[in-house]
Amino acid sequence: MRKIIYIILIVTFSVSSFGCAIMKDKFIRKTDNSKKEKQIFQSTNNVYPTDVRYNNHWVYYEIWVYEVISSMGENHKKTYNSAQRALYNLKEMQVLLKEPKASDLNLYIEKMASFTKELKSFSLSNPRQNKIADELKLQVREVKKEFNSDLMIEDNWIKTDAN
Repeated sequence: MRKIIYIILIVTFSVSSFGCAIMKDKFIRKTDNSKKEKQIFQSTNNVYPTDVRYNNHWVYYEIWVYEVISSMGENHKKTYNSAQRALYNLKEMQVLLKEPKASDLNLYIEKMASFTKELKSFSLSNPRQNKIADELKLQVREVKKEFNSDLMIEDNWIKTDAN
């Protein structure tokens, strides 16, 4: 009699725990098979006028340089990425300028490229980091004085159809 009760209990337990579905279907989450639409981002380079684009790159350059200065000595990767973005925006400013002014900006691009190359190495001493930060502050002041977006727009140094 006891054997029959044990057998009935074992059979009921196994049927209730597994049921009719397989283990995979019962205990593992189902994947979401609905397809998500891909987002497509389009470049806005041709949408805005060149003076607006120059102004944007000018502002971004200034922001990224100050980010380099503020993050100096704290987070190496953040400092290096900020320097790269500042350099990128300087190059974009150069593309949007007419030739005599564009070649003048080349000096600052070369300086920023050398700073970026130096910031890539992990072995910068604190005095060298402070020197780079001071030189970057000076560079921002000089670029602001010579290549300010309002000044470039007033003096008509910005290309009309730069792409």
